[in-house]
Amino acid sequence: MERMDQNMPFLLQYENVAWYDKGKVRILDRRVYPEIRYVECESYRQVVQAIADMVTQSAGPYTAVGMGMALAAWEVRGKGEPEQKAFLEQAAHELAHARPTTANRYGQITRRCAQLGKDALAAGQDPVQAIFEDTLASLNRRYATMQKVGDFLLEQIPAGGCILTQCFGETIIGTLIRAAREAGKDFRVFCAETRPYLQGARLTASCFAQMGFDTTILCDNMVAYAMQHEGIDLFTSAADTITRDGHIANKVGSYQMAILAKHHHIPYFVT
Repeated sequence: MERMDQNMPFLLQYENVAWYDKGKVRILDRRVYPEIRYVECESYRQVVQAIADMVTQSAGPYTAVGMGMALAAWEVRGKGEPEQKAFLEQAAHELAHARPTTANRYGQITRRCAQLGKDALAAGQDPVQAIFEDTLASLNRRYATMQKVGDFLLEQIPAGGCILTQCFGETIIGTLIRAAREAGKDFRVFCAETRPYLQGARLTASCFAQMGFDTTILCDNMVAYAMQHEGIDLFTSAADTITRDGHIANKVGSYQMAILAKHHHIPYFVT
């Protein structure tokens, strides 16, 4: 399978998000990054706890729950088929509810994994491999789809311009960086630190700095000053939720930054 994480920052290479191998799931601990430390999970319930504890954030849990389902299939190997199927269903429910604000989206992933596992069992195939391969395929689809968003966002940034980010837009940040480097386009980056886990400082800023961009971390209360004096051309954030009528919900602080962007006539792109 061709992988779509080539030329991505360290944080976005598949093995450094969440990775199943030989009865364990290894998750990069984003709470301490750029210190490189992994949390190793030997049961799917440990994956549930790692997600609840914010070991991985942004889109990281989407990969972690899929890898956790592969681990669940490993845990119950050798049992009777009805017991394995019931175990997968239970794991799907618990992993989906590891973080209540995103249970619906996690559940779409875990239910699919459970069904794939059950189908593999019925066909006499390995459910662990089926779930693992589907999780990788899902990563590839997301990275490929989000590259279109990254390409579009790059078009909105003037050459030599300046952008402001909030939180860690994960795949969008990676695809924007990759598009910029492939196009030979450079710009400055201001990253709001983002409370409470400093995702902007630890994650977004690290990705841009690693790939050679002029990167500055801002305390969250410095945004208005930066908009007024630093020539910011564009503000961008991801969104935890986008409603059908166009409202968004995102990290604490996004609202005030959106108001400031409007006041200073800076376009705000929600990805």
